[in-house]
Amino acid sequence: MGLTRRDFVRYSCCSAAALGVATNLSRFGLVHALAQSTTDFRALVCIFLFGGNDSNNLLIPNDSSATTGYPNYLNIRNGGGIAIAQNTLLPILSKTAQNGSTSFGLHPSIPELRALFNSGKLAFLANVGPLSQPVTRAQYLAANPPVPANLFSHADQQQQWQCERQN
Repeated sequence: MGLTRRDFVRYSCCSAAALGVATNLSRFGLVHALAQSTTDFRALVCIFLFGGNDSNNLLIPNDSSATTGYPNYLNIRNGGGIAIAQNTLLPILSKTAQNGSTSFGLHPSIPELRALFNSGKLAFLANVGPLSQPVTRAQYLAANPPVPANLFSHADQQQQWQCERQN
């Protein structure tokens, strides 16, 4: 029995997929070669955990400020019973250009990330999003400056990040 049309389509799709993977593998080899040729190679690795991580329970303010610190976090998060107890946080010290040193804590189940942070091999980049500039409530209500569509829709913002990633 010969090759059916269905078999032909299946083999064609598999071949095209294999070819696509093979061409992308060479890029990984180039990155590896670049990393081997320089002593100060650094990479920015961005991980988008599509609904898999609650970042507000990963990097937690650990100072006593009522407006931005742990008391504010506890007030907001404990309504749902999801606040992490302050005495269990893994303390780290963040140096920011805007306000000197700020105390943060990491979720107690990730001591490996704390070790990487303390060794200078990991950094946290918080409060990133699709806004092109900071926007006050008054500016938002006046629609000036323009903001992304459906700014307060979690699902729409995740979709927007996914589209940006692909471009």
